[in-house]
Amino acid sequence: MAQHKLPFENRWTTGQHAWEWHCELERIGLHNVRAMLANHESEHPDRRLAVADVPAEFARDWLEFHDRHAGRQQILWRASVLVLAGVAAGASLIAALR
Repeated sequence: MAQHKLPFENRWTTGQHAWEWHCELERIGLHNVRAMLANHESEHPDRRLAVADVPAEFARDWLEFHDRHAGRQQILWRASVLVLAGVAAGASLIAALR
């Protein structure tokens, strides 16, 4: 069986178990996991398992990974928009000076 590496740091388990949890959370989806974890923390904070059979700590780490990834994507998108705006401004300035 192939060994899978998680795309984020996980302090709660290793190996195949962690990969199964990761796949389960990916299958459920980001917004659903976030809602299920919020529900777990407000109604059942003493239970160890939060989402399906995944511990709350692992789900939190998984959500943090996705939030960091989304933040990097947003920074990249904003930088590309600024570069394109600069190119457009430069082109319009050159066209106005001709």
